Amino acid sequence: MKKLFLILAFLATSIGFSQTLQSLKADTQKMYEASYNMNYDEVTSFTYPKVFELIPKEKMLEILEQTFNNESMRVRLVTVDPKFVYSEIQNIENKNVAIVNYNNAMRIIFEQKMTEEEGTKMLENFKNSGNYTVTKFEKERNAFYLEGPATMIAVADETTKNEWKFLNYEKGQSQMANEVLGESLISKLKL
Repeated sequence: MKKLFLILAFLATSIGFSQTLQSLKADTQKMYEASYNMNYDEVTSFTYPKVFELIPKEKMLEILEQTFNNESMRVRLVTVDPKFVYSEIQNIENKNVAIVNYNNAMRIIFEQKMTEEEGTKMLENFKNSGNYTVTKFEKERNAFYLEGPATMIAVADETTKNEWKFLNYEKGQSQMANEVLGESLISKLKL
């Protein structure tokens, strides 16, 4: 009888984990598609809610619109196979947390024609940033094509009603993640 109980407990845990991973994968895809389609309302609906304690949702929508489409440039995500890689789901400080690494690509199109010298200088800056594995100046488009690794932290907790929400993470700009999730949690994730 004890063996049967242990087997049932193991199966229940495995099934629960599988459903959690399955929902994480589905929500990651939805977040990625919302970003690709520049559906900022949907992007904010998948954003970890504590972010809005630092930046009100209306301000974030304004920042997204201004960043991706302004008088000097437009930023467009480019279709690539994101090849999502999921860390183990961990329970840290009463939060289910996972790291989602993926491949991301974008094109930055400038409104004013750049000279060859300006394009070369900006291309060097993109290369030297260490954020991209592919960097190209597309002279005919007056644009840069940038591709490289990206990271999101997925969180499900009581503030999200245990649904997966996301926070973009860049090592060089980890201050927001530390403020939103706490340095202790970020440290435990070993980012």
